[in-house]
Order: sequence, then structure tokens, then C-alpha cells
Amino acid sequence: MLRKYDLQEATWYLDNPVKKSLWTSNIKRKIHSYWSNTIVQLLPLYKGLDHLTMGDLEKEKIHPLFKMNCHSAIDTARLPVKLKLLTGSYILQSKRIKMYKDETDPKCLLCSKDDETVTHFILNCEQLRNVRNNILLETVDVLNSLGIQFNELLDNEKLQITLDITPVATSRKLSPASIAKVERLTRRLIYQLHIARYKIVCG
Repeated sequence: MLRKYDLQEATWYLDNPVKKSLWTSNIKRKIHSYWSNTIVQLLPLYKGLDHLTMGDLEKEKIHPLFKMNCHSAIDTARLPVKLKLLTGSYILQSKRIKMYKDETDPKCLLCSKDDETVTHFILNCEQLRNVRNNILLETVDVLNSLGIQFNELLDNEKLQITLDITPVATSRKLSPASIAKVERLTRRLIYQLHIARYKIVCG
């Protein structure tokens, strides 16, 4: 249904014809604006996107996470696992129970102590401690050198840095080299946790 101002705007264009290039540009801008606003409005409804930064997205631009200077084949291969966790599409037990209800136990398949949430998987599962600590120690050293005391942060803040450092990088004005160093480590951390979990669950 057309709103009143839509009709007024349509009438204006009929009375004031514009060049094709300008018309096309205006239409693209309107479409982009519509979907950008819609996504922002719907974002709070999708809890799996809590740590996905939307503020820096621009028209026809890739997410800042993809623009970080991690160009090795290994870094590229590790990115999909991080993106699944970042977008809520990585199937942990807490996710599985929402799909299968009573047929699934939300408890972690590795330690059976807590519900297997993203926080538990990345930060807390005891069965993944050795894999996590080896990489996390190096990550903490890098972050400390940048003035970020990782061990003093809340779990939600730790997850934000691990999954998508872009908001922290912006607020702290971190250099591209520093951002890339942290991103390489967090990609490696998440990928190694994923591999270790897969071996235990499927082994």
C-alpha cells in the first residue's frame, strides 16, 4: 500500500522528469535504505547475530571482518567456522534442542556439565581446555600489548573480540596490522576448537 508521501514523491517525479542515470541511482538508494532499515529493525529478533557488527556496513561493501589483512590460504580456510558461530548457524546442542525439542539434551557432548552454548564452547568447556589455552595465551599477550586486558573482560566482551573484533578495533583505534594479528589468532582458536570437538563427538 502506498503511503501519502510516496504518492506525493511519485507525483513530483511525473512533474519533474529526471535523467535515467539519476533515476536509477535514486531507485538503488531507496532499495538499499529500505533493506538496511529492515535488517536493523529485525536484528534484535535474531539472537544468533548478537556479535555480528552491523554499524560499519555500507552499500555494496563487504563486512569489515572480510577486509582484514588475513590473506593466507590457511586463514581463509578457517574463516567459515567462525562465520557459522557468528551467524548462529553452527549446530551446538543448545541450537539442536530448539530444532528437535525433547529428543535432544542441551548438555555439552564433551563435558556434560553445562548447556553447550557458544560461550561454553569457545571459553569454558573443560574438555577443550588444552586446545584453547595454548592459543588463548598467545592471544591474551597480543591483546595486553594493545592495552586490552582480555582476562578482565566479561564473557560477552571476550566473545565479541573472538568472533568479530571490528567494534573494538574501531573504539580502540587499533592499527590494521594489530587487528590482523588478533584475527589470525582467533580464527585459529575457533578452528582448532571445532576440529577437537568434531574428533571427540564423531570419534
